[in-house]
Amino acid sequence: MIKLVTSGISDDIIDILERQGLPMRQTLDMTVPNFPDDVTLLDDQDLMVLASKYMENYNMVRSQVSCAQVAELEAENDYDFCEAQALLRLSSGKSTEKAGLLKASVLVQEDIQQKLKVKNYAYAYRKLLETTQDNLERYYNLASRELTRRTSTDRMRNNKFVS
Repeated sequence: MIKLVTSGISDDIIDILERQGLPMRQTLDMTVPNFPDDVTLLDDQDLMVLASKYMENYNMVRSQVSCAQVAELEAENDYDFCEAQALLRLSSGKSTEKAGLLKASVLVQEDIQQKLKVKNYAYAYRKLLETTQDNLERYYNLASRELTRRTSTDRMRNNKFVS
């Protein structure tokens, strides 16, 4: 089962969408199917089922990528805000103060390191989700192209003797 993971702003926006009558699917009771080595061996019905499963999973992961992008933005903003506060705390305001040294002093602070870890985690999570999303889209497209190939071949056979 796939469950949508949300936080902060994502939670609030999903609530707003639901109140507007635009509910967002938050669970999917389906696993990602293995793609067959030779998609041409599937019959038409199994191919349609496979394509629909990939599209369902793709849609769910796409929603999760959106939530991950929002979480990443929140983590970046939180980090930037804390970094700015720390820079202001440490700064003497003198023009002779070295900006690089001040920045380094901020970066070694434990709370800033923790914010940086959260920011990096959010980034990595989004990037890996995007990879999963791209893979699902490719598998769906393969199944869809095979369905298109079959239907156009059928149409060609049916129209062969029509003048």
